[in-house]
Amino acid sequence: MLTIEEIFPPFGLRITSGTVEMRVLRDEDIPELVELICGGVQAPDLPMPFLNDWHAQPFQPGSPEGFPTASLAWWWSQRATFAPEDWRMALTVRRDGVLVGMQDVHAKSFRQARHVETGSWLGLRHQGRGTGTLMRQLAVGFAFDELGARSCGSGYIVGNHASAAVSRKTGYVTNGLNRIVQHTTDGAIGVDEQRVLVTPGTYIRPQASVTTQGADALRRFLALA
Repeated sequence: MLTIEEIFPPFGLRITSGTVEMRVLRDEDIPELVELICGGVQAPDLPMPFLNDWHAQPFQPGSPEGFPTASLAWWWSQRATFAPEDWRMALTVRRDGVLVGMQDVHAKSFRQARHVETGSWLGLRHQGRGTGTLMRQLAVGFAFDELGARSCGSGYIVGNHASAAVSRKTGYVTNGLNRIVQHTTDGAIGVDEQRVLVTPGTYIRPQASVTTQGADALRRFLALA
């Protein structure tokens, strides 16, 4: 009988460095992930970091509205639409076996553009320990070393000094400002987003060694082999 990793190779990806491990989100992770989100994601002294305030939606488990139903639909849709020309991986981040946050890596027309975008967040009680920098470094290193990316982009809301520090410590450089719209419970608002870009020449690697498993099968799944 085939394993789930053979059927859907993204499930076989495993990136580790020290006590930090990143793997593609599975259904069995979801209860722990929901509990983590309910404990808080956004630091009170920083601007709202997302395009939509999904983390602040009413907690209504078992209901078609509110959290976590909308988030479940988003996470599951990533599997249903995963394709070489348009893919997104939501990676769980565990430290000492405990789920602490999520790291996203996504791309369109990657075989031609060799460019990925990254985004990430940590639960409030796990912030300020260096995990945010390490998980971003691991994601960028994976894109460069295992997928052959030539650049990785990201962005943060102007004023979010914590995200700015993570980008700087990973080797991102500023790459222009965008005016974007955030959707909140109070309505749509316009904010400035600082775009950043990292290339192999500016990338800062983590100090600890990195181990990656499942990259060969994933490359074949992405038609990169």
